[in-house]
Amino acid sequence: MRSILISSILLVLLCCTTVNAHETFIRPISGWAEVGDEVYLPIGSGHNTSSTELPEGFAFVKVISQTGTVLNHTLDEKTATQGFWKFYDFDVDEPGLYIIDIYHTEGSWTHFITNPPATGYWEHKSADEINWTELNTTGWASDWYVERSYPKHCYGKAFVAAPGADFSLASKPIGQTLEIVPLDNITTVGDGDFEFQVLYQGKPFDNITVTAERVGNDTKLEAVTDKDGKVILNLKDPAEITEWLIRADTGMDTRVVEAKDLPRGKDSKEKSFVGPVHRAALTLRNDYVKTVE
Repeated sequence: MRSILISSILLVLLCCTTVNAHETFIRPISGWAEVGDEVYLPIGSGHNTSSTELPEGFAFVKVISQTGTVLNHTLDEKTATQGFWKFYDFDVDEPGLYIIDIYHTEGSWTHFITNPPATGYWEHKSADEINWTELNTTGWASDWYVERSYPKHCYGKAFVAAPGADFSLASKPIGQTLEIVPLDNITTVGDGDFEFQVLYQGKPFDNITVTAERVGNDTKLEAVTDKDGKVILNLKDPAEITEWLIRADTGMDTRVVEAKDLPRGKDSKEKSFVGPVHRAALTLRNDYVKTVE
């Protein structure tokens, strides 16, 4: 029965196809649950709203109930998997709002530009882990260089509401290093303009691009945060069920990374951006309130 249910869920998730998976997100099957229900949480990795790569490496899920009860779970080889999705489930033991928090890292990456201006390749190591004396540069231009080297940190967040949910809790930070906080009531998703705030290390993060994509239509909406880390995106959607992925990425922001001199070709003067990359993905739906039949 469990495998049949997961197969059914997978059919719902495979509504669009994308390539190049680099961000981690949670897509709850429903925003509403009754006490006693079992909630299934598909966890995927991708640039858009479909998972195109399993979230490999270290992934840790935390489920926080309205009363503060916390469930902790590390995804491992025993975790149910189908296609490019991993599945975690939990029982709704009490009423209220449940906040799902995930942290995922697959380690570090270094990007070499072997034949400037564009040709390059990725090494699944940090600059500190590379043996530069044994680096094979055969066929590389004399001005090759390292464009960037970083450990990648991904954060996902979603909500599931049971009876008696206090939706104001969704607008409070939970402590992710890079976090997207929905400032408007999450029950208004789909009605129109919606305000968010981006926090980095708990403080408002200005001048960072925030994107929104509606599941089933990966056209990106974009806006840049103001001095208070706030941004407004139009999530208007008349559909009976709507689901959005909101994302932010520190990228090579020099407030987070720094330009360093790394080994490079004899004719290169390029510096390399070194430091962590933080990527946040917030999932919002419009079905947090039970429909009256």
